[in-house]
Amino acid sequence: MTRTSEELTVVPPPSSPSRNGPPEGLVRLRFADAAALERAGAAFGAGSCPGLGEAWSDPETLTLRIPADAGIETLRAVLAVLDAAAITSESLTVHTHELDDVFAAFTGLS
Repeated sequence: MTRTSEELTVVPPPSSPSRNGPPEGLVRLRFADAAALERAGAAFGAGSCPGLGEAWSDPETLTLRIPADAGIETLRAVLAVLDAAAITSESLTVHTHELDDVFAAFTGLS
């Protein structure tokens, strides 16, 4: 049986991690070109997958950043969205907040 993207159901991660769950973080996807980045931005548009934050893109680095927890269910959801939209990323990395990130956010320094 052939499945179309309309038949694919994405099971979202929990809206907030449990007390003992993984820390909140960021999923970063890098693409080969601007066209792939634009398609990914549309695929991860508002409401595309509950549990993932609003994605934002950086055309200069060809990356899409998605605020989310660093859990397995989040990665499954991200991969499912990419698969349903037939988009291939060059890399996928998961970043968790570290003290340096918190300092940079509060001071504006990076």
